[in-house]
Amino acid sequence: MVERQTPLAGQRAVFAFGTKAETLQRLQALLQHARVPDFLFFSLKEWNVSRDAVVARVLEKFTGATLAVRSSALIEDGARHSMAGAFLSLLDVDGSSPEAVADAIDRVAHSMTGDPRDQVLVQPMISDVAVNGVIMTYDMVHGTPYYCIDFDDESGRTDTVTGGSAINKGLFVYRDAAPEYLRSSRVARFLELARELETLCQCAALDIEFGLSREGQLYLFQVRRMSMAGQWHPVTERRVERQLAFVEEFVRDCSLPQAGIVGDTTVLAVMPDWNPAELIGTTPRPLSASLYREMITRSTWHEARAVMGYRRLHDAELMVQINGHPYIDVRLSFNSFLPADVSDDIGAKLVNAWLTRLKENPEFHDKVEFDVVPTCLDFCFDEDFTERYPSVLDTAELQQFRSALQALTRQAITPGPASTLTQALDTAERLARSGTPTLRDPSARIALASASRLLSTCRQQGVLPFAISARHAFIAESLMRSAVRRGALTSTRLEAFKRSIHTVTANIVREYAQVCLGTLSREEFLSRFGHLRPGTYEITSLRYDERDDLFLNEVPTLHEVNVHEFQLDEQERAALNALLQESGLDVLDADQLLTYARTAIAARESVKFTFTKVLSDALSLLISWGEQVGLSRDDLAYLEWNSIQNCLTQPPMDYLDRHYQVVAANARLQLESAHAFKLAHIIAGVPDIYVATLNRSVPNFVGTGVASGTIVEVTAKMSAQADIEGRIICIENADPGFDWIFTQRPAALITRFGGANSHMAIRCAEFGLPAAIGCGDQLYSRLVAAGTAELNCAEKILRALHEK
Repeated sequence: MVERQTPLAGQRAVFAFGTKAETLQRLQALLQHARVPDFLFFSLKEWNVSRDAVVARVLEKFTGATLAVRSSALIEDGARHSMAGAFLSLLDVDGSSPEAVADAIDRVAHSMTGDPRDQVLVQPMISDVAVNGVIMTYDMVHGTPYYCIDFDDESGRTDTVTGGSAINKGLFVYRDAAPEYLRSSRVARFLELARELETLCQCAALDIEFGLSREGQLYLFQVRRMSMAGQWHPVTERRVERQLAFVEEFVRDCSLPQAGIVGDTTVLAVMPDWNPAELIGTTPRPLSASLYREMITRSTWHEARAVMGYRRLHDAELMVQINGHPYIDVRLSFNSFLPADVSDDIGAKLVNAWLTRLKENPEFHDKVEFDVVPTCLDFCFDEDFTERYPSVLDTAELQQFRSALQALTRQAITPGPASTLTQALDTAERLARSGTPTLRDPSARIALASASRLLSTCRQQGVLPFAISARHAFIAESLMRSAVRRGALTSTRLEAFKRSIHTVTANIVREYAQVCLGTLSREEFLSRFGHLRPGTYEITSLRYDERDDLFLNEVPTLHEVNVHEFQLDEQERAALNALLQESGLDVLDADQLLTYARTAIAARESVKFTFTKVLSDALSLLISWGEQVGLSRDDLAYLEWNSIQNCLTQPPMDYLDRHYQVVAANARLQLESAHAFKLAHIIAGVPDIYVATLNRSVPNFVGTGVASGTIVEVTAKMSAQADIEGRIICIENADPGFDWIFTQRPAALITRFGGANSHMAIRCAEFGLPAAIGCGDQLYSRLVAAGTAELNCAEKILRALHEK
């Protein structure tokens, strides 16, 4: 239970909070770990009666300093209600100008309630700010026991965190975390200030604004009570304490050596490899998570790689879930990228080195295949390996690894019917031709049994070929990127090549326009694309053929795609052929390399389109089963697939709706608890459980285009008639069900999650649409809050254009 303003032992009286200014005045002489900048405050009554005298006092006290003029209203910092941020504060006011000071005071005064007791607070600006930040001593929404710290150590301003105008660093520190878990002495100082204020204010739930000068002086700008504290559940702290103990035990167990797996320890992360954060979210509902496990992370992921010549793993489940949060076991992922012929000794050295590089560079967590692990022999392998891992392998070991990687790459890119890419495409084509059996009003049991069969078929004939195709697409992307780095192609020419690749999205966009023109029927369009849904594994997400808002009344103005065929010039052809010879990849020539890359990238999209149709049809059958037994879509979303499937052979001894509604109700409670639980995006050891860092992602910029302007955030439930033309689209993650956005001619795309080779990255490259894929929680949230953005892919710039 959070104590809220009760006397602590040794205190003579209860601390009395006042207005913003009054609270600072009462703390000024008491603080030991920080200073309150000098200030002056006065009531609106005093201002209205004695304007000139007040201005004179300000000018005399601060002698021409640049000033901050801030609101200090009576209702701004209440115990039960807060109006934080509701009133105006002005920075960089010219303190030598009576007119500027009076104007600033007037503007701040007019922004408040009109109560003559309201106050205006004037302070000199702190000019040498190295850090500004905010500390919430508990999670504001749920009351979970974490110090929630958000700070900016780049801009040199004092208002970027509260104003949402910087790329901030964020972390959650468990309130009882061991001191040695804090890696930053600077963060330790911030927490010392927070704890001192809790003691002085006799209140544990505080909202603190602070700054740190370049000379190391810590400043307190504001402290208020957290008004939502009265709404928090009283057992939250005990529940989190209990759960953290189980999480610690689980992480320790995961980090131990494993039989048949090389590498001394592991890292758990939300974005590497088959990144669940992008595909099912960071706190997915049980059905979505269990289907993702069944289809991909249980075994399909490593089976596909073994077919291609990577190390064969057994009983290796890639995804773990910690209190509802999915993580990739990165040690397993890295093992699966080892060529099959590499010895255990060499493999262990490599996996340990790769894990170390990821720990030291957490911003690589969504691009490990390009910046951490060499998964093929590209044209920059020798240079990159020498730079990144100079002493990991001796000469003989490096030659063995290089030779194995070379053989794997040669096998992957060799054209012909024996190619695993060709075989994957053939298997997916057979699945597409077979279609989904049409069942007219199936009984509940038949509907569920049919869904089960479809999912099994989908995994073997759809998801497995997709995993193979996706790996080929990564190999193709690595080769093409390294060709640019070696000077065989320019970035502009690579972008032009990608635009020449025809994927299924172009068909969707073209046929959508035909429906709007009246040259194609709605029914025909939906017969091909009706299965698409934003959220491939999410049963509550509506399919295209379940939506009434898909088509606009007017014909959209579409992006031109595939306008020109891409042809190498002689200089490019010669340079690529030289690279292929140099790397021992001369199983094909330059033109065949482009054919391979074009086929692999397009295959990734076409095979995904095929398997998602079967998966979507299986979800529709599951919905039919639910309707017949009395379960809504939302109920089904909170059930695990195995639990549902088991009723075919182990029926519960109760009415199905009663049985499963109890299960769903418990799952809802567990997921609500999971949302309140704070975990780092990357867990490299026990300290990361108690000090959860929100890693700032480096966006994956697509193309070289530029866009700026208004942002529209697109969600799964948004109408397809939303006005997004010419806007910058922000979207949580990449999924084929959002392809309708390309029919509306957006200006650019920004996603919270996603990798360099993700679905939306490929889509944007095809359309020549400027994009920043996977910009991370912090930047994404601030861009959406700002409502505007500037994106320059060539210069790798993504920032808010105008701040609110």
